[in-house]
Amino acid sequence: MRTANRDPNKIRITKQFVDRWSARYDKDYSDSEDCQVEQRLKAWLAQQKEPKFLDREHFKDIAMWKSRRPKRHYEKNDGAFVRQVTEHAFGATDERLQLHILMALDGVRVPVASTILHFAFPERYPIMDVRAVATLRRAGLWHRDDARSFTTKGWLEYVRVMRRHSRSLQVHLRDLDKALWAFDKFGPKPEEGQST
Repeated sequence: MRTANRDPNKIRITKQFVDRWSARYDKDYSDSEDCQVEQRLKAWLAQQKEPKFLDREHFKDIAMWKSRRPKRHYEKNDGAFVRQVTEHAFGATDERLQLHILMALDGVRVPVASTILHFAFPERYPIMDVRAVATLRRAGLWHRDDARSFTTKGWLEYVRVMRRHSRSLQVHLRDLDKALWAFDKFGPKPEEGQST
């Protein structure tokens, strides 16, 4: 009897995988400015009373933490608009609506909106990132191409996949985020000529 050829590029995401690769992320970034910014911003949001919101400076800090390229677009948002948009987004009960509201801000697309939601609600939302998506793809857990991944539908699916794996592996969403990101950054690359 012939056995099926196992794809040498396919990986398994287990609790040990998450522990190993999230530790690698922490080893490289725990003393970094990005880590300090993340901790400071999450602490600031956590101490806020309802209704939560972002002011302009904290919005720019989170957006720049995720992606520096659209800085000039982030700058176009005035403080009153940032507060109004984020307060509405954080208060909405529908996840799709939360994402759409945040994308009313100049420079904010799915990856930055997902980061804002994660910083405000770290137990509920993962950060959507091309590196994390690439690792899920290598594990056979993600089948959308990048153009269809970073859409509202893609984000909703990503949230479901991440929550499901976080629960089944009994790991925090942020540790799963970090592990997926670190594996794509530092882990073995797919064999040349092999599809992932």
